[in-house]
Order: sequence, then C-alpha cells, then structure tokens
Amino acid sequence: MHRTFQRIRDALAQGDTPLLRKNIDLLVEGKSINQLKILPSVRIAKNIIKETGLLVAAEIMDPLSQLPIFERMLPKERVLIWNPAVSQLGWPVLNMSIFAKKNRWLIGLKNPKWFGDENLGQTTMEKTWIGLTHYTGMNEPGLEEKLILIHRGVDIYNKGDYRNLPVHQAAKRTKLATKAKLFFDPSHIHGPKLRDSIVRATIEAMQMKIDEENFLYDGILIEVGRSKTDTEQHITVKELKELCCQLTEFRDLSEPKN
Repeated sequence: MHRTFQRIRDALAQGDTPLLRKNIDLLVEGKSINQLKILPSVRIAKNIIKETGLLVAAEIMDPLSQLPIFERMLPKERVLIWNPAVSQLGWPVLNMSIFAKKNRWLIGLKNPKWFGDENLGQTTMEKTWIGLTHYTGMNEPGLEEKLILIHRGVDIYNKGDYRNLPVHQAAKRTKLATKAKLFFDPSHIHGPKLRDSIVRATIEAMQMKIDEENFLYDGILIEVGRSKTDTEQHITVKELKELCCQLTEFRDLSEPKN
C-alpha cells in the first residue's frame, strides 16, 4: 500500500493538464485514439484498482479525449465517471454514457450550480438534473443501478459560509423522480470556510431518510488528502477513517472487490 501511495505522489507531481491538452491537439490533427498519451491519473487509477480492489472515480472534462484511455487501461465495472457541475450540456453526457454502458461503469451526474424559483413547484436545477438523466439512457429498467445523482449544493446569494448551499428536499424530489441513487458531496457544499464541519455534516446527511425504510443518500463523493486545487476543502486520511468508523454504526459499507 505504501508503494501505491508513493507512485500516486510521483504521478500527481506531473499532473494531467499538459497531456490532456496534447491529446486534444492530436484528435484535432486527425490522429487515432490509439495515439493518445496516457494520463498520469489513469496510471494511478490502474494501480489503485489492482492493489486495493477499490472503485475509482474521475471527473470527465472532455469525454472523447479522456475516456478512450480509460477504456484501454481500466477494467470494466470499477470506474465511476461524472460530469462537471459547470457543464450541464446533454451531448457530453451522452458521450460519457456510451463508454459507461460499454464498460459497465457507473455514471454520475452533478446537479447544476444554479437553483431557480422553488415556488414554481420544480426548480430549474431539478429540471436540468432530471433532463440530463435522459441523455444517459440509464434511467431505463435494469440500468438504474449504474446511474448516480451527486448533490454538490447550489451557489445562491443567501448561502452563508457554505461554498454551495445544500438543498436536500430538491435532491430528494429528483431522486424520487428518476429512481437513481443519490450521493452526497460534502466537499463542494462546505468548502474552505466550513471545512472543519465536513465529517459531522456528512454523518448527519447520511442519517437522513426518505421514509422509515430508506435513506436519502446512498453514498458519498468526498475529497481527501492534498491536491493542486481545492485543498482547503479536503479532509485528511485520518478524518476519513473516523468518518467511516462512525458510518458503520448505522450504515453498511461496501467492501472492495478482489
């Protein structure tokens, strides 16, 4: 495990951005997807899956330059890909879903950063979020388990110290409307100002229920450790362990696959 994390640190020092830009240039020049350069993060993901059996997750900025490499390097069923919250267009999600279906990956959809008028019955956030699920084609019978909604809060004027205000009721309505799983993203919700509240708030969110039998949130997408961006909203590995221990008091955790 120590060697795995050492390789992760070495690969992170390089970063994905230079090679990602190079790959986009190669595609524009008419090069084959087989000529695309392997991104450092993909090598990291491959090692993590091999040595731990854990699922890996990645934000997809440009599906056609990123996902062919994922498909070439990573095993089926062990990847969760999601769209950026700032990109709520259907076409990139459609491209992501093609790769996800082919490789039996999970596909995550983050809610838009905007919210809209809740007095209208259904906010623009909900309409857009639900609309994106149709582009995945995974809201069909038998595929719902592969579709995950990710609630990362909304950027509105009265959000206080939150980076993005959580709107649990809107997330609940969207989950019920789509029959999809719902993950909680405490890192983007709480941000730097409320960073010390992330563990406690995550426990509270994971205790919320739709009814007596069913929890509201099915999982968590949380940022841990250090990175070149958003480090102020990351929890430590020690805090992650603490979080997992507290979760096991009232929720079952999935074990890594060998």
